[in-house]
Amino acid sequence: MSAVVSMPVVRPVVGRRSVAARRRDDLLGRVHLAVRLARRSLKSAVAAAEEASGGTSGEVPATGGPEQPAALVLGKVVGEAAMLLRTTAPLRGEDETLDVESRLLAVQLVAQARGARVRERLCNDAGRALEHASAHLFLGDAGYPDEAFDRLLHDILDGEDACGPERLPNHQLECAWLDQIRRGRVDVEPIDEELLVATCIGWPLDVLGCSTLDLYMFTHVVMYASDMGRRTVPLPRPVEDILAEAEAGLAAALDADNFDLAAELLWTWPMLRQPWSAAAIFAFELLARVQDEHAFLPGPHYARWAGSPASGLAHEDVVMRTSYHATLVMGMLCAITLQPGAAPVSAERSVAIGRRIDGDLLDVLPPRTTMPRWQRDFAALDERERASLTSLCFSVWFRRAASANDIPRLRAALAATLEHDDCDGPSAHQALRRLQRITAIGRLQAESMASR
Repeated sequence: MSAVVSMPVVRPVVGRRSVAARRRDDLLGRVHLAVRLARRSLKSAVAAAEEASGGTSGEVPATGGPEQPAALVLGKVVGEAAMLLRTTAPLRGEDETLDVESRLLAVQLVAQARGARVRERLCNDAGRALEHASAHLFLGDAGYPDEAFDRLLHDILDGEDACGPERLPNHQLECAWLDQIRRGRVDVEPIDEELLVATCIGWPLDVLGCSTLDLYMFTHVVMYASDMGRRTVPLPRPVEDILAEAEAGLAAALDADNFDLAAELLWTWPMLRQPWSAAAIFAFELLARVQDEHAFLPGPHYARWAGSPASGLAHEDVVMRTSYHATLVMGMLCAITLQPGAAPVSAERSVAIGRRIDGDLLDVLPPRTTMPRWQRDFAALDERERASLTSLCFSVWFRRAASANDIPRLRAALAATLEHDDCDGPSAHQALRRLQRITAIGRLQAESMASR
């Protein structure tokens, strides 16, 4: 593999270090990796935008197709890189190299987050001023303010109400969060509880039928409400229910080899300041091993282009186009985990004492053309470790059976869940309700046919 962004050099340390110290250094190294790739990706996106617009730093369309992965979108890279920079701000002084890389990233971001293109958007699209200025707000909160830009934003937002687009509840929550950052009140004001109730964490997640977009929305609501893990969240439902749904979503993400989504789902635990579950620790260690193998965390579309290099693109460009976001999210996850108050990732996989699993769960999972990475890692565990992860396996089983509308497999999974009471969870409850609905519909159809 091409070493696109090498891991930081580990300095020799005299004496023995604790497991916790080694894990902390490992997390810092992954944050460093994300910052370095963000710098490279930002430079690439700026160059592509200037080339597409004749040297004026305009946007470049996210073109792609059968021959190339989609190009980086400058505005998206700027916003996400600024978000990463804000998550690293509490880590200042932890690592000298990370401090230098973060300052260099900030220098790159300033021109893009506060340039003429952004000012033009603020004036022409005042109804979405907060979204357009999000990178500026993250920069300011990370210690890189700009009073002139603040005055412009103040004049736009604090005058007459600007007409804006209709927003979904999760987007309303995002705007409320950005406005708290703008006013310097994010540290003292809780998030609007009524608005939080209206979002997707206000009611049970459909873990069997939800889409990838639904799960991304779930992760973003957690981020906005918790201010990236910096404040306590007044959750509208028991935290145990929300974590169980995140774990079921994690099973779906791992089964699809979507490490990008898995990393975002994993930040539910540190952002809500909850102890990591066995499934969450297993998933984190899986992502860490994959990242170590590649020197970046592969995105959902990387595998498509890895075997056959895209026409006209160097491998580094393929990595940035397909895996920039996944690596950045992994860096954010590690930075948030290192923040004060966040529950640490256990250095050793936690093993719950569960009932013995009769047979191999891998034998009863519906077949796939290719075996996902989580399944190979699961097979390498010993029996006690597998016992602590049965809920993850059953969530995958339920999800696959539900997606294929495979009623016999749903019935078999429910029977296994009843046998192993440590596998109880939202997937089982929703599968039971789905079977009940299907049974009721079948009974109604039979009665309708009989009456004809």
